[in-house]
Amino acid sequence: MLSAVACFPLERHRLFETRDPDEARDRVGKVFCAHQLSYAGRGRRLFARQNFAQFGHLALSYLAYGEEMIIDAGEIENCYFVRLIRSGSSEIRIGKYQFVGNSRIGSVSSAKLPLSMRWSPDCAHLALKIDRRALERHLSDLLGSAILRPVEFIPELPVDTGRGASYRRLIEFISNELDCDDALMASPLAVAGLEQMLMTSLLTMQPSNYSAALSARVSPAAPRHVHRAEEYIRAHADRPITIGQLAEVAGVHTRTLFEGFQRFRGITPFAMLKAVRLERVHAELKTAGTSGCVSDIALKWGFAHLGRFAQLYRRRFGELPSETLRR
Repeated sequence: MLSAVACFPLERHRLFETRDPDEARDRVGKVFCAHQLSYAGRGRRLFARQNFAQFGHLALSYLAYGEEMIIDAGEIENCYFVRLIRSGSSEIRIGKYQFVGNSRIGSVSSAKLPLSMRWSPDCAHLALKIDRRALERHLSDLLGSAILRPVEFIPELPVDTGRGASYRRLIEFISNELDCDDALMASPLAVAGLEQMLMTSLLTMQPSNYSAALSARVSPAAPRHVHRAEEYIRAHADRPITIGQLAEVAGVHTRTLFEGFQRFRGITPFAMLKAVRLERVHAELKTAGTSGCVSDIALKWGFAHLGRFAQLYRRRFGELPSETLRR
């Protein structure tokens, strides 16, 4: 191992140091995600180091390459990343967004959105990795309903003022604690508390495609007709349901019902029905055993197009229905 000449974040949790770009790509890929790594300029004096600490469904990593590098991760399937740039700068492309990150501008990358970066030679990241299923399950708990689409955050994260600065300090505090003492992370209750805090703060702080639904959740309570429709959907998800039936049960016109769901739940009544049925499929697959049949269970809950069903299921639960059945 190459000797370090300075102290870096998470130094007690050294993962590797290397001058070999192939080794760096493979080692980082094992704890982050598969990606392409290549030199951006003429320099070939890579000196990569990564420190990495896992806690619960989250992890913190310090990573630097010591050379101008291009990282292309493509679509990241199973995790979200919050990156603080400790030094240097990084040209970042996430989905349709492109910007330059530095000590004042961090980034949030989302599952299912392509990610590529060009790091300056002195660039170093302190990154928070969040398991996709954990974040989406937490979001579902906050909303009180299942979600159908992955979370898509606005990628730019200002970290020099406001709530972004508070989030940066929280990540740095945890990094320091990991370097000082293992007592905090040895407590399952403490780890669970940190997970909840980091995920809740990110979901409520950083704009995303669920911001409106989250805002509605903490605004005045949803009206009675929305609750009535929700209760009916949950109680009769195994039966054919029409918008007319829902409006009659709720005691309002269909337009009022749609407006109430959009404002207070961020989805349509039928999107909620689909989400509830998807949850019922998931529950059945977990208990069906080896005699279970994915197609039979999917059809039972109204998913006639099995290819589309498999895509929806994987987006929601991070695995194929057949994988849930095997487990």
